[in-house]
Amino acid sequence: MKNKVILLLNIIFIIIFSVVGIWIRASEGGVLFDEIVMEHIHNKTTSSGIGIMKKITYFGSVYFFLPIGLIILLHMLRNKNIKGIFLLILSTLGSYGLNFILKNIFIRTRPLDYFLIEQAGYSFPSGHSMVSMSFYTTMTYLLIKKIKTKEMKSILWLINSLIISSIGFSRIYLGVHWPTDVLMGFVIGLIFTYISIRIVEKIK
Repeated sequence: MKNKVILLLNIIFIIIFSVVGIWIRASEGGVLFDEIVMEHIHNKTTSSGIGIMKKITYFGSVYFFLPIGLIILLHMLRNKNIKGIFLLILSTLGSYGLNFILKNIFIRTRPLDYFLIEQAGYSFPSGHSMVSMSFYTTMTYLLIKKIKTKEMKSILWLINSLIISSIGFSRIYLGVHWPTDVLMGFVIGLIFTYISIRIVEKIK
């Protein structure tokens, strides 16, 4: 029953993503609530806020994932956690690859009028949001497998959500992504992570 519910949710999320993606392809600029949210946030930006968001967004960048990922992979290799290694590589690198493909399908221009930092490439879906969802959720999943108490598991999932949400918000605050870029990045990142976990779980 649980798996059927999750499957249904995944199908619904994919449909939502597809509808938003088609809308974006047919439009220029923001869609849905994009402009409202961007204007509201950027009317309240401060120099200190920009500094903080630059630091937060770093934790969703390749410059962070590459060294920290190598350290984690070496640790898992030392502990002979082969399935964990495969899962982390599949979910994270796979998410990067899928994001690249999706960006070149939808070819959405970034919100240039809101830029507070320079950022190249297409906008939809947000790579920081999508890959952060895959990386941090995978790490949380691997950690809770070693924890028995429900309270600690809940705390870890809460921390995971806060980290990912903060990274996504930083992309909107810095003006390099529309809100729909971030939300749909979360959606596809979560779906891809779930699929990666299911694939690895079936490996004996």
